[in-house]
Amino acid sequence: MPSPLLTRRTQLLLDDELHRRLRETAAQRGISMGALIREAIDEKLSSTLDARAQAIQELLDAEPMPVEDWPIMKRQMIEDMNAGGMSILDTYN
Repeated sequence: MPSPLLTRRTQLLLDDELHRRLRETAAQRGISMGALIREAIDEKLSSTLDARAQAIQELLDAEPMPVEDWPIMKRQMIEDMNAGGMSILDTYN
């Protein structure tokens, strides 16, 4: 697959140790440091998005929580938060 057209330049500062590790890894893999950095950024952003998507899906797939009387429950939650406790929320863990 052809690589996307690179149209943006970004400058970043690295300490000597990180620069050395990037240079050595890029050389071992036979790619440029820029390609290695782009790959690392893409991998990091993809894994963050994947983790968020998985968390959202888990919430959507979860069994509904029982809510007996929302106005009473809401008032109790507010009272507990103001008192520094979380007793009503602890019952659903």
